[in-house]
Amino acid sequence: MKFKIPTLSASTSETSVGLDIGFHDIKVVELVRGEKGFTITKFAIREIPTAILQQKDRAGLLGDMIKKMFSDAKIKNSSVYLSITGHNVIIRNASLPKMPEEEMVNAAKWNAREEVFFDLDKAVVDNYVMGETDNEGAAFVDLLSVIVREDVVDFIVSIAKSAGLQPKGVTVVPIALWDYDEALSIQKPGTVTSYVDMGAERTRIYFVCDKHILFSREIPNGGKNLTSCLVGEYELEDGKTAIIDEIRAEQIKKTFGFPGENNKGSTEEGIPLKQIRERFEPILEKQVTEMDRSIEYFKNQYRKDSVDRLILSGGGVGLSGLYQFLKQNLDLEIDRCNVFMQAEVQDDSLSKEKMKLFGPSLTVAAGLALGKCDKINVIPEKYRPSLKKTLNKLAPLAAVLVLFAALYGYSSHLRDKVSNQKALLNDQRVGLEKLQTQAPELQVPIKQLKGFKETKTALTKEKKQLPGSASFPFDFDLVFSELSLLIPNNTSISKIVYAAKGSDEEAGEEESLTRIGKADVSDSERIKIIGEIFGSGLNVQSSLRILLQDLKSSPVFKDIKLITSNPLKEGEYNSPGIKFELYIFPVPANSA
Repeated sequence: MKFKIPTLSASTSETSVGLDIGFHDIKVVELVRGEKGFTITKFAIREIPTAILQQKDRAGLLGDMIKKMFSDAKIKNSSVYLSITGHNVIIRNASLPKMPEEEMVNAAKWNAREEVFFDLDKAVVDNYVMGETDNEGAAFVDLLSVIVREDVVDFIVSIAKSAGLQPKGVTVVPIALWDYDEALSIQKPGTVTSYVDMGAERTRIYFVCDKHILFSREIPNGGKNLTSCLVGEYELEDGKTAIIDEIRAEQIKKTFGFPGENNKGSTEEGIPLKQIRERFEPILEKQVTEMDRSIEYFKNQYRKDSVDRLILSGGGVGLSGLYQFLKQNLDLEIDRCNVFMQAEVQDDSLSKEKMKLFGPSLTVAAGLALGKCDKINVIPEKYRPSLKKTLNKLAPLAAVLVLFAALYGYSSHLRDKVSNQKALLNDQRVGLEKLQTQAPELQVPIKQLKGFKETKTALTKEKKQLPGSASFPFDFDLVFSELSLLIPNNTSISKIVYAAKGSDEEAGEEESLTRIGKADVSDSERIKIIGEIFGSGLNVQSSLRILLQDLKSSPVFKDIKLITSNPLKEGEYNSPGIKFELYIFPVPANSA
């Protein structure tokens, strides 16, 4: 499946802010959620300098960094939702007898006592009731419990507070990913989804089914491994050598990604991209192996026949070529999270290259802002605002005066509102009486307006018959962008033809299709693609099959039709392969 792209019905909703403080960088997303989707209003991404990471007491330094991020991004909302992860976070599913809510915290601690290796008396616990069951007349609750060391939560909260922010909640990363996924799609009961969050230091994989986080695993392999493998000495074709340090390695990784197998280009230093690919391959193959092991272990442990969906998120997902590599090596339905592609974005200046590179890394922050920690919130009670705490700080007399002032102000507001409504009603009554006296005089312009509308209709009809008056029904920018993502590295596109309704191109294509016995596609505007896939044997056919599957599952195209696929003529190209022709039928622009 492909994620549906949400659209926002109204932009007047209150903004919410998700702040994802990671081990390598900090991400923040401000968004507005509507009935049909959400809009990214502000965002920021900053890498944490090594000098700050080396400081033992770095909360204040990180707070100053975040304060500047909010200032530069012009984010005014100071209420934020935070995420937490790591080995000091315990996530458990349990079925416990139904009991009062205040007793569930101790029950969750007791149930998890064998798995927790820190002091439970100094832990923060929150529970999420996923449902109730009846066992021989006794009521049980299906409970999702999260247990975190309190000092770990204190540290993440102190960073936000030092930035002048007000933390409203703290939840775990898989819940944030779950909330992001729920905002985009509704899954059928029994669907097993694996969320893979590829960070800088490590990759975390979570398995969710029927609103249960069943299993999670951490893979010690992330984006920094890919950077590190590029550091070192390279032998160039002219006999010289090039030395690449960590800073330049990061630039090469972001610029060239995982190069295609037949890519003959080179870096600015003259390093062939073939060598870059050779250094990347062992790291990515290890990543795929670990992911596959995690999936097989989960299926055996929880007696599941398959994992239905694998959703990629995190900064590592933005690496060019990585998605195709994973798709070719994992026999799963794989999709990527990208907040810029799956939501409205108010920043029109953001290039598509930056959207592809940075969009996946904002997934957790966006999930925090969407979910607002409504399932799990482990922020300690001492940080939660309450009326009781506020009143306890005030003297009794001051509390009474404040309450009296509030009541008086509210009553004054109501009186002013009633007075304004009476005045407005009187003005409307006078206006109605005036309109009633003018009604007969309005009949003449109404008749004239009717004549103008008939004339306009006739002129519009004539205009449509003029050459060049028809507008394109498709968003070609979106079509070409999607094709650039889906076309494999061993595939070349030699010709793209748009067949509009009534055009000579369409008529010629209909005649050709009829002659070769293909299905009728008349009365359907479409795009014809002619291309070549290079390779031999089953590899070429497999590439064509994958390409057709990717095009058919894309939300940008409503249908595809393969016209022909024939071997390339001998001597026509340096490599063997096949030549194919197909039609793609993009989704009309007005229905996106």
